[in-house]
Amino acid sequence: MTTEFQTDVSFNDSDTANIDIGKSLKAARVERHLDERQVSTELKIPIDQVRALEDNQFDYFRSATFARGYLKGYCRLVGLDVNLMLAAFDSLTTAKAESNIKPVDKVINKQAGFGDPFVILISIVIIAVLVFLAFWWPSFSNNNSAVIEKNAAADQAVEEQSSVDTSMPALAPSATSNEAAATTEPEASVAQDSDDSAVNKAAAEEELPVADNAVTTGLSAETIAILEKAGVNPQKVEEATKDVPTEQVVSTPQAPLYKNDIEMAFDADCWTEIRDSTGKILYSGVKAAGSKLEVTGSAPYRVVIGYARGVSSFKFKGEVYDFSSYTHKDLARFELK
Repeated sequence: MTTEFQTDVSFNDSDTANIDIGKSLKAARVERHLDERQVSTELKIPIDQVRALEDNQFDYFRSATFARGYLKGYCRLVGLDVNLMLAAFDSLTTAKAESNIKPVDKVINKQAGFGDPFVILISIVIIAVLVFLAFWWPSFSNNNSAVIEKNAAADQAVEEQSSVDTSMPALAPSATSNEAAATTEPEASVAQDSDDSAVNKAAAEEELPVADNAVTTGLSAETIAILEKAGVNPQKVEEATKDVPTEQVVSTPQAPLYKNDIEMAFDADCWTEIRDSTGKILYSGVKAAGSKLEVTGSAPYRVVIGYARGVSSFKFKGEVYDFSSYTHKDLARFELK
C-alpha cells in the first residue's frame, strides 16, 4: 500500500535542488483559479504565511516543523506531489543548516587583552570603587567612634547618678516626728473619710443627669464646672455625645455591564479557537473581516488567535484586553482567568 508517509521513494539531489517551491505553489494555485485569501481560509492560516510559502521565506515561520506542515497542506490543496515538494524543502533546510555551521577555530573568540574596551570599562569601575572606599571609610569610622564615645559618656553619667542615689543613708525618724505622726493620724483619717464621701457623691452625681435651669445635661456638676472653666459649652458636649441613629444601607449587587465574557471584532479574516475550563470548544474557525464573536463559558479560557493583526477589538468581561505580549509572528496564545 502506498501512502503519503512512505519513505522508500528517493529523489536525486539535482532534481530537488532545481525545484522552486514557491513558484510551483503559486503556479498550481493560479491554475486552479484560487486566490491567496481562499488558500488562507482553507488552510486556516494568515495570508502573510501563504505569501511567505510562495516566496520561499520559510524563516518567517516559528520553526521548520511549522513551515513543513503548512507546505504539506498547501500541496494537498493544489494537487502537487507532496513527497517531491517535501524532499525539496528538506534539502533546502539541510543546506541552510550546513551553511550556518562554522569551524571551531573560527567560532572561538580570541582571549580578551588589555586593549579590549570591556576590560578597560571593568578596570575603570574597580578603580572608582576603590577610590570611593578610600575616601569614605575614614569618615565613616570617625563618625562611628564619635557616636560610641557619646553613648559611653551617657551611660557613665547614668551609672554615677544611680550610685549617688543609692549611697544616701535613710534618715531615722525622731521621737518628735513619731509624736507628730501619732497626733495627726486621727485628723488624716477624718480627712480621708470626708474625701471618700465627696468622691462617692461626685460619682453618684455623674451617674444621674443633673437638671439645671440654664442647661440640662447628663453631666455632673463638677464636669460642667471644669468644661466652663476650660471655655467649652457643656450643652454642645452633651449634644455631641448623644447617640445618633444610623440607617442600615442594604447594598444590592449590580448587574455586570457586559453580556458575554469574551467579545471580539475583526477587520481581517482570522482563525480563532476558544476553550473554557472544562476543555469545551466554545468556537473554532475562521471569522471574516467585519464580523464579531461573543462567547461565554466557565473561566479560565484558553484562546488561540491565528492572525492577531486581524483582531480590531478584544474585550474580556467588558474591559479591553491587550494580548500583544502573548503574540509571536501574528500567532497569539494566552489564558484568561
